[in-house]
Amino acid sequence: MKLSFNLKLSQSLKLTPLLQQSLKFLQASQSELDQLIDEYINDNIFLERENTYESKNSFSSIQNNEENYYDIFENQSQNRSLKDYLIENIGIFSFSERDQLIFSFLIDAINDDGYLSESIHEITENIPSSPPTSIDELEKLLKLIQQSSLPGIGARNLSECLLLQLNIIKETDHSCLAKKIVGENLNLLANKNYDELRRLINCSKEELNEAISLIKQLNPKPGQIFKKIAPNEYIKNDVSIHLVNGNWEVYLKEDEFNKIKLRDDCETLISDKKDENYANLKEKFQEAKWLIKNLNQRSITLLRVSREIMKRQKDFLDYGESNIKPLSLKDIATKLELHESTISRVSSNKFIKTPHGLYELKFFFSGKINKTEKDALSSKAVLTKIKYIIDNEDHKKPYSDEKIVLILRKQGINIARRTIAKYREILKILPSSQRKI
Repeated sequence: MKLSFNLKLSQSLKLTPLLQQSLKFLQASQSELDQLIDEYINDNIFLERENTYESKNSFSSIQNNEENYYDIFENQSQNRSLKDYLIENIGIFSFSERDQLIFSFLIDAINDDGYLSESIHEITENIPSSPPTSIDELEKLLKLIQQSSLPGIGARNLSECLLLQLNIIKETDHSCLAKKIVGENLNLLANKNYDELRRLINCSKEELNEAISLIKQLNPKPGQIFKKIAPNEYIKNDVSIHLVNGNWEVYLKEDEFNKIKLRDDCETLISDKKDENYANLKEKFQEAKWLIKNLNQRSITLLRVSREIMKRQKDFLDYGESNIKPLSLKDIATKLELHESTISRVSSNKFIKTPHGLYELKFFFSGKINKTEKDALSSKAVLTKIKYIIDNEDHKKPYSDEKIVLILRKQGINIARRTIAKYREILKILPSSQRKI
């Protein structure tokens, strides 16, 4: 047997501890950030608060703070969120580093209701892998999440969510009818068009009632069972915007809780190289410096992104939701020379206080309706206009979708009737025939 040596070059993506911590802070909401900082301070002797305020929710002990937050296969705390649950479930399998990276982006895209909040195409574009992640690759791993989690988790829409739950039920005539309804005729069920439902799925009134009864037992928001709301929990804005001397100015909300610093005696604590804990202390000191640097970077990035978004949405600030402009993650990423995934993370679960109320930063991203840049209107603005038109219609003579098309056309907005119908469904507004009083 002949032995030989071969040299092989390969590329792989490694997230450094500094980058892992940075990603953790970027995606954290204000309340999550409070908790993360609390954990770090309890576990790192080099850190202290700049004031005497102490959190009432401090952890008395942290059993394992050496965990790699962005390594999705590490054990998490027992007080599990939906993401914790998904991480734990996937952790029983063995995957390549590439698959781990893809899983982390998939899990990050699943919202609190348990749904995939971004399209498969958007997620593949955001994953920094080489070669690029394929749709088939992502679909395969998404299917694994769906099959290994609570039924319905990881669905892309309500129909898929309910079908995933029905698929684990023993097959009966009633469950087969229920699958036909949620898979093909969910709109008819929502509109209570039972006669048409019976005709399409060819069943008796009693059979339809049994199938509907089964559907009503399903959970349309399976992720909500992990939601823990404390009595004093509320949404806190991260930034706010005010009109100052005729100009809109964005301000970062500086939370006293987040003001931390290195202890004054840090150098003294690690001065003795003969100390048996010297290596561990030095590592903790580096971790403390990283934390402060990443907190500062989070603030800078959040402020830059918020300012650029609001700069693009001046009409919203002046006139309200019906004047939201089309805006994509790529628009902001290109302008600020950041990756789209960074914009996505920093705008998720971050809230801005505006003259028109409290909004998640991600709310201001939407597609374009009119083709030309000059007349471009965002889909969210059109949704607002449609809702306003229907809210102010004569309830004895409600507007048909065709009539709404004509009303919008007079306002210079040209969209098809089927688009009106789609947006009306998004707004959960019934057709005119069922709105009539």
